Amino acid sequence: MTRHRLATLDDVPETGSKAFDVDGRSVLVCRSSAGVFAIENMCSHAYALLEGGKVKGPYIFCPLHGIRFNMRDGTPNGTLTKKPIAVYETELIGDEIYADIPND
Repeated sequence: MTRHRLATLDDVPETGSKAFDVDGRSVLVCRSSAGVFAIENMCSHAYALLEGGKVKGPYIFCPLHGIRFNMRDGTPNGTLTKKPIAVYETELIGDEIYADIPND
């Protein structure tokens, strides 16, 4: 596990998301009223990118089929998939966003 500086708060829209490349892995940083999250940028159902999906509270909605994922633990809601997405421990230091990303 390696800690990575992903972005600053200004880099990610409020109630939105932005993807960042971390050693060849697409990590999606999301901001909402529930906090700042770093998650896998791939839906576990149709393997579509989650970037651009609606962010509301602790949830992100896949822009392809609308599957809702809890960004706190990765669990999906609905019948299209039961496979969670990866979530990464995130820390905000000042206005800088850090996340612990596993080494592959």
